[in-house]
Amino acid sequence: METPWMSRDVSALDELAALLTPQRIAARHGTRLVTLEHKERWRNLRAQQRLGDYLAGLDTTEFYLRQSDASFVDIAHRLPVSPRSRKPAYFDNIWIGPPGTVQTFHQDNHNDYVTNHNYFIQLFGWKYIAVCHPRDTFALTEGATVRGHHCDASPTDPNVWQRVPSLRHAIVGPCDLLHIPPSYWHYVQSLSVSISVSRWWFDNRLAEIIYSVGQGRWERPAIVVADTRTFVADLEEFGGACALKRVLLQLSPIARFAIITAFSEFYGKGVFDYV
Repeated sequence: METPWMSRDVSALDELAALLTPQRIAARHGTRLVTLEHKERWRNLRAQQRLGDYLAGLDTTEFYLRQSDASFVDIAHRLPVSPRSRKPAYFDNIWIGPPGTVQTFHQDNHNDYVTNHNYFIQLFGWKYIAVCHPRDTFALTEGATVRGHHCDASPTDPNVWQRVPSLRHAIVGPCDLLHIPPSYWHYVQSLSVSISVSRWWFDNRLAEIIYSVGQGRWERPAIVVADTRTFVADLEEFGGACALKRVLLQLSPIARFAIITAFSEFYGKGVFDYV
């Protein structure tokens, strides 16, 4: 699970691919208003449009439906699950765009400690993907413009090939599944009209709760399902109290309060002795 792997033409995804075509999505959800970004990630242009109108012009549009919550298409029960013993929460996103859509090299990291696995599933059309190991971060970003966990290095640059020994390339098509482990850099470019789904999940429960609260997806559990000892174990796995403090100090007081409240709702009031 700690290195990228890909499964080609996964038969279990056939039905999902048949459901998520532009025509079927438009027929079922065409009146939905969506927020779009320019297909070149750093152009910083946005638009709003009804989903049906957007899908009807996919061949010629300059805009991208990037990382939209996929719950509206009701596919969670059809997606692959983590092989780990702990059942995580899943965060499913859908990506729809025209040919030439580019997601420059980026890590899915939300900060240095909140990092997720990514099951990237191609359902319609074709994409080119390049990935490289986080140990090659310095080599990849040398001479590039870096913004947080994003950089504009090109996977087609011969200098990048020479500097980044872990760089790998793939073309993914319908029903292909690519696992991108936490912190791996990846570059994605649509070669045609494309529909993809990504399923994000976290190894660590604290990271999962922090992300859930930040995305407005935290739901108070019906009962406290863990205890302080479990919190201490999860905190150690997260990187310890210092790591958690570094993350919390980057946030607003309101966000810190919301996250600590969520911890107490899940683990019990004993967490206040540690945060």
